[in-house]
Amino acid sequence: MKVIKVINNNNVCVLDESGREQIVSGKGIGFGKKCGEEIDNSQIQKTYLITNSELQKKMITMLQEIPIDYMNFANDMVEHIKKEYESELNESLLVALSDHIAFAIERKKKGIEFTNPLLESIKEAYPQELSLGEYCVEQLKERLAIDMTRDEAGFIAMHIINARLDTKMSDVYDITKMINGCIEIAEYYYQQEFKKESVSYERFVSHLKYLAQRLFQNKPLPEKLSDDAVFVSMIKKTCKKHYKCAICIQEYILKTYQKDINEDELITLAIHLKKVMTEVERHGC
Repeated sequence: MKVIKVINNNNVCVLDESGREQIVSGKGIGFGKKCGEEIDNSQIQKTYLITNSELQKKMITMLQEIPIDYMNFANDMVEHIKKEYESELNESLLVALSDHIAFAIERKKKGIEFTNPLLESIKEAYPQELSLGEYCVEQLKERLAIDMTRDEAGFIAMHIINARLDTKMSDVYDITKMINGCIEIAEYYYQQEFKKESVSYERFVSHLKYLAQRLFQNKPLPEKLSDDAVFVSMIKKTCKKHYKCAICIQEYILKTYQKDINEDELITLAIHLKKVMTEVERHGC
């Protein structure tokens, strides 16, 4: 690997054997180095491959400002998180998590702690991401002796959600709130608390995630079911109560977020709601 930019004594930008730009870290790896010189591979402790040029610039800035222990910790957490998903995560997660962890630690040292208003919503809609956030908080305590609250696990979860959806952080906030709002509307409509551990409920929430993501990313919704007039008529008759609940959800989304859902979504939501309520009634909840 050849040096193309020395960031500081412990971090340099290099070109690897394939001509890709990478950032490598290691104690004293950049000391006395000049552009074009070879790097001793035995000195490399961490390698960061970031293809997005803007993200790479942010990463270089952070490496100049953030302690190397924090960067290494964030990188280890990202590697752990990646193993939990089959699909790729946006490479922005490393930059966002490094920045967030460094800022959170500095806040903690000053005695400043933030409350996460979305914590319960995240727990409801994104339990896996919250669990990973909790893992990061546990590791912070174990490895860096920094004791964070569960609220901080929620903030970390939001960064993971953002990387999974490949969207803006503001959209993560709205998506999470919308999912939770739809669940609250449905439970109020039926005057029942849903059976959260049931398969039908998990599928309902998964569909709400898909719906919210498409709405906030302005992607078109499917329009296939509504082409079958006989099927639509059957659903409206056999799932009349659940179709009305779907309309309540539609009205909530339109009023709160100024986004509309189509007939296909009303039908799909009605079917999901029927399955959820069948599960509730079966267990007498």
